[in-house]
Amino acid sequence: MTRLQLALVGAAAVALVAIGYGFGRSTSTTSSPAIAPDVATPVRASAIPTTAAPTLATPRHPPDRELARDLKDADPRVRTTALRDYLKDPSLDPQVLLAASRDPDLGVAFLAVDELGRQYAAGNVAASELIARATDRSLPEKVRMAALNGVAAVATPETARLLIGMLASADPIERRAAAALLRNQDRELAVPALIGAVADSDDTVRDTAVASLRGFSRGRDFGTDAAAWRGWWQSR
Repeated sequence: MTRLQLALVGAAAVALVAIGYGFGRSTSTTSSPAIAPDVATPVRASAIPTTAAPTLATPRHPPDRELARDLKDADPRVRTTALRDYLKDPSLDPQVLLAASRDPDLGVAFLAVDELGRQYAAGNVAASELIARATDRSLPEKVRMAALNGVAAVATPETARLLIGMLASADPIERRAAAALLRNQDRELAVPALIGAVADSDDTVRDTAVASLRGFSRGRDFGTDAAAWRGWWQSR
């Protein structure tokens, strides 16, 4: 295997770990909430700076009349199929996805948010849109976690602050997700927060924080010795 192949395999593994923690204990739609209703330091979407909507270089295609009607059909199966058909359009309008992400049907909403993550990575959706969905506790847990995973795949100050706030959550599942997803964020913002997390009361949070720190430190491993990690960080 060449060095390039090894690098690609390693990058894929990191992404899978982050997503795995993000979905918590189970992939079931009835799994324990990944974003708890009571957190030590709740993060409000209104408190996060709004990112201006991106300017789309490619013209967006709204759905045709029949498809637009089916996207609002009373039957969620019709809406799901219509959305899947619309996702085949390479020039789809993200506004359609933003509306569908709040669909009362979990399948429709999750499908829309999952695609919104890809549109965000491509620069077609503002970070604030996904953050708003990740912090909206009126939405199903699976939808919120899909939004969180999508926005955390790209490093932005808004997302880093959101994840750092989650490290103070009362829910260990939320803290585990934050410790994993901070690996994709700016080093200067993520590392100090992760050093604090190596003393977390939850074993998995501690292990995940250490794994993220190893990635930031090019393989150094001080385990859960927060003082040693701080010493390395200050000595750079």
